[in-house]
Amino acid sequence: MARASKVELELRISEAASMLAQGNGASVVTSHVAETYRLSRRQSRRITAAAYKLLEEDLNEMDLSRPQLTSQLVANLQSAIQKSLVLGKPSAVASNARALIDLCGLGADSKSNQRRRR
Repeated sequence: MARASKVELELRISEAASMLAQGNGASVVTSHVAETYRLSRRQSRRITAAAYKLLEEDLNEMDLSRPQLTSQLVANLQSAIQKSLVLGKPSAVASNARALIDLCGLGADSKSNQRRRR
């Protein structure tokens, strides 16, 4: 199979970044890229890693206020929890719920947890 051109590679990375930004996990994005473009898992992981880097660069360039970023993260985590429920993946539900609780500051602080354990 012929190598992808620079433009094709950038389109693939952009699509992967879009999927990541919508709350899809790295493994889902990697599988999608591998199946869609008939690539090896290794090459698909490289594209997914480049997509994460692209998102990081975009966030650094944007002038996002903390509330805007937080609301986007909350929406993404809620979406991930819903998808995990539909797919019947309780461990993913729990980990996303924990991340959401931590992000929103709804969990008990570590000092009160230590007092209860003693």
